[in-house]
Amino acid sequence: MKKIAVLRCLRVSASCAGSGCLRAMNEKTGAFERYGDEDLQAVAFFTCNGCKENKLPNQEGIAKKVERIKKLNPDALHLSNCTMPKDEDGNRVICPVIKELEDEFVAAGINVVHGTH
Repeated sequence: MKKIAVLRCLRVSASCAGSGCLRAMNEKTGAFERYGDEDLQAVAFFTCNGCKENKLPNQEGIAKKVERIKKLNPDALHLSNCTMPKDEDGNRVICPVIKELEDEFVAAGINVVHGTH
């Protein structure tokens, strides 16, 4: 069984219930197709603490979240599609705050996958 964590964007979370990400994981569509017939277990579905004007007041909170996720030792961390907004040319570009978090998970030996649904 693969243990999966999903990270999403704070700004988008105001209008998104995360159902597209969870449905894709449960149905193994989108970026979750890679797991084939293997069972998946959602071990975390968490939200970035924000960037620029959208930051939550307690920025230490994201560090605590990251440490908790690392202790869960997921097989993969999926970066939700909302963490990679499209630029003016329609190309997906990873948010710089999310990129820093990605680097931290990679350094901890956790596989990071770009995308969910």
